Amino acid sequence: MHRYARTRLGAAEAEDVVAEVFLIAWRKGEVPDEPRSWLLAIARRVLANQVRADRRRAALADRAIRHPAPPGPDDARLVDELDVLHRALALLRPADREVVELLAAAELSTTELARVLGCSAATAATRVYRARRRLRAAYRTVTEGQED
Repeated sequence: MHRYARTRLGAAEAEDVVAEVFLIAWRKGEVPDEPRSWLLAIARRVLANQVRADRRRAALADRAIRHPAPPGPDDARLVDELDVLHRALALLRPADREVVELLAAAELSTTELARVLGCSAATAATRVYRARRRLRAAYRTVTEGQED
């Protein structure tokens, strides 16, 4: 299994994949009659997830390089905006905060979000709509009374 993981990843990452595979297998409990092929199938899925995550990170890094934040006096304003956003996020229910964070940080589509949350795409879309609406309300609550 480690050799298989090494065909697609470096040594340290391959070790992480193997550890993840055995953790998943342990959580499932029952071992089928053909444990080797079963473990390799799990490894295949874990590797696919790892490769997708690596691609997302590379794309994010590439975007950051191509579109760096403008330097200068706007940095202080950006810090203030981020502080307001963090305070607004803190007002959300954990389920809403999770949806917002998955959409923003992991840049998931609604279909991908549905898979992560274990629900239908329609339910995920509804959760996104509601989480965004609640975030807007929380943002307004945080910014009320602040001077511009």
